[in-house]
Amino acid sequence: ERAQIPRHQTTHSIMYGHIHAILKDLVLSVAGESAWKAILKEAGFLSPKEEARVLDTVVHKDEVTLSLVSSTCKVLGLTPETALRTFGKHFVVFALRSGNAAILKGQGLTLHAFLENVNNLHSCLERYHPNAKFPHVEANYDPVQDCVELTYLSVREGLKTLLEGVIEEVGKRLYGLIVDFQEIEVREDLVEAARAGRAAAWRVTWRPRPGGTDTVEEEKQAQKVPKMPFPTLHNAMMQFMSFVRRTDAWASTCASGCASGCASRQPSVAEPVPRRPRVISEASTAVTYEGEDDETGFVLKSMSSSSSSSTMKWSEANMRGEKPLEDVLLRATPANTVAAAWSDVTLPQCSAFWKDSNGRAEDYDLSHDAKHVDAFVSHTWNPPENWNIVMGRETNYADVKSTILAVMAKDIALMRGSLGSWGRVTFWVDKACIPQDNKMLKESCINLLEKFISRCDRVCALFTWSYLERLWCVFELACVLVDKPPEKLWLHTENFVTEKSLPLYLQCVRYFSLRRTKCHLESDRAILERKIDSCYESRDAFEELVKAHAVALMARSMAYRAGRSATMRERFYQPWVDLASELGFADLAKALETCRPMEWRESATPGPGAVGETPVLLGRANTVMGVSASKYHSQINSWFSDVVAPVLEQIRGGGLPEHSRPPISARAGRAAAPTQRREA
Repeated sequence: ERAQIPRHQTTHSIMYGHIHAILKDLVLSVAGESAWKAILKEAGFLSPKEEARVLDTVVHKDEVTLSLVSSTCKVLGLTPETALRTFGKHFVVFALRSGNAAILKGQGLTLHAFLENVNNLHSCLERYHPNAKFPHVEANYDPVQDCVELTYLSVREGLKTLLEGVIEEVGKRLYGLIVDFQEIEVREDLVEAARAGRAAAWRVTWRPRPGGTDTVEEEKQAQKVPKMPFPTLHNAMMQFMSFVRRTDAWASTCASGCASGCASRQPSVAEPVPRRPRVISEASTAVTYEGEDDETGFVLKSMSSSSSSSTMKWSEANMRGEKPLEDVLLRATPANTVAAAWSDVTLPQCSAFWKDSNGRAEDYDLSHDAKHVDAFVSHTWNPPENWNIVMGRETNYADVKSTILAVMAKDIALMRGSLGSWGRVTFWVDKACIPQDNKMLKESCINLLEKFISRCDRVCALFTWSYLERLWCVFELACVLVDKPPEKLWLHTENFVTEKSLPLYLQCVRYFSLRRTKCHLESDRAILERKIDSCYESRDAFEELVKAHAVALMARSMAYRAGRSATMRERFYQPWVDLASELGFADLAKALETCRPMEWRESATPGPGAVGETPVLLGRANTVMGVSASKYHSQINSWFSDVVAPVLEQIRGGGLPEHSRPPISARAGRAAAPTQRREA
């Protein structure tokens, strides 16, 4: 029977059908169709219809998956240990085939950079896996010996061979390397965990692989595999681990309790239930399907609106004077039209939207009339000039923006208690919410930018290390600092901040200056600077205010990952505390020092009787795994609002005039509007 999925759970956490699809692909790749048929027979699934049901991405009973995993080990002659290594290697292959190459390649230009970023990737995945128990992987690179000392710690036993398989295949597929592991002694504080099979340490070396990288192109000749979001794929790997550990128990039970073999104990398979279309927004004609598409928010039809109707409303509003113009022209874009996960079928469509700033009528049609918007999106259209050097040529800036926006929408949805509704979160995005093909409306919307910001609940900045170099972005920041409390401004840096890019972030904040900002049209500079000057005591005061907020907001962003270990806190969080002191923000530095991400992460772990296991905190390892991401993030957000935001408000008091602070446009006037909102 099909199990009922609780509404608070995501489909990523329980769809064993994903394991079955990966398992079949593994068998076909290493042993062929005949082996797969033998496995089905061994497991008791004898007809094509039964095979189809097994591969359907529905909720299956544990016995179904356990029988397939056990039969695979038996037919292929795999021990649990070799099964884990084999599956770990194939996990990488399947990820590349199923549309997740970009997220893997975006983790680093070199193997050692990839290993250093594994914990960051796990921090991102925690949003999708409530109460998941991710391992901690600490990588220390030795540039002299060109090797990595790798330490692994997990709440699960006997899984180090899976990690070895993953790293071996990453080296082969992404970097053209043969990876060698030399196991070494673990630190003193991890000895007990190592004895229990939950910790290990290696000296990892590598050498060029003959023939170079075994690329994704070679895999295109193999059987087709379904698109699968990376969180779903990763969760399938975690589920597979537990089933492999249970195969011995399954085999002994089968041998002693069933004389005719596993086939006589054939587990029942869920009958597929058609997924029903569901309208996700009254303001749109977009639909999703119940089940996995409810998470990806696949859009089947675009919004039915046009700039001509906005022009008519604009004219009527001007003539009658019944409504403020910003109420007439305010638009909102559903998240699922401009944001997508790495393997969502809509990612190419969303990425195309973010490739350039040239708006067209069809872009405006992505938005609809709105009275309120969840988030104003502030961003730079072009990547930093050194993007390819820092992030790699194969890391597409438009793809990254699309996926970060999806994370942003899911964060907002999680705050509301419904991750599955993320596609209905609304954004104000310039290209979609300003009619680019209507000069009159375009100028009116640009002049109302500050008003639009005030109509949005929060402002989310896609904060690259060149963000503060762009005058338009700085102007939007100036509007926000006047209009909204600090906790309503979010710097989203998912996939942007790495070991290599972090120093660039620190540098861009440390040396921020309004006079150094760039503007695509210099004719806009005087207008924007005049608007900024009208709301701040001086430019020096404004610059200090920007630096203080950037430090504090980046610290909050880094606090989410800092809770995974003392090392992560030292690497990514502490530099922002130090920068606050360096810039003379003593009170801010003291406030940031009060952050206790590891304690909060520990308190957010599931307790006895909850999904998952109790927290793990091992001596000097100072590593906490297994967390309710929403609860953990909520604790950080509360700390920021209660402790850090008041300090920022005090700093604002020195940079803003004492008189009342209306929106910038009300004080600067509307006589002149910038001719183009976005620089290239």
